[in-house]
Amino acid sequence: MRIIDYEPRYQPEFKRINVAWIQKSFVVEDVDLEVLDRPEENILARGGHILLALLGEEVAGTCALITSGPGVYQLVKMAVGERFRGLGIGRALCEAMIERAGQLGATKVVLYSNTRGSTRALELYRKLGFREWPLPTQAYRRADIYMELEVF
Repeated sequence: MRIIDYEPRYQPEFKRINVAWIQKSFVVEDVDLEVLDRPEENILARGGHILLALLGEEVAGTCALITSGPGVYQLVKMAVGERFRGLGIGRALCEAMIERAGQLGATKVVLYSNTRGSTRALELYRKLGFREWPLPTQAYRRADIYMELEVF
């Protein structure tokens, strides 16, 4: 497995993998499509970052950071293709993205998730040091949990 920086040629796979996991338990929202259809404009051009996990030349997983305020980045679009789950790809992506957040000057990484459809992801986030906080204004209707990680 290799973790690489996003390139525009991977946009269809970035979208496909994320839409697949969202559709499995939730409804794909307009805000999802906005980000997934134009990640260069909605993530990268705004100071965010996208990492991809490749197995061979196949995209197995994705993870992105969007700027959320001075020194604060939001972890978004963390997804692993269904047939690649259980291989440690999600953990590798999250660890690489936390490291990247630190390189970008982050003091905090935040995320929104769901306690019903994302139990394995929540276990991973907790193992990596994310802590639950009261749910502030949310970007996604499916979000029912908010977590933060202090970056050092």
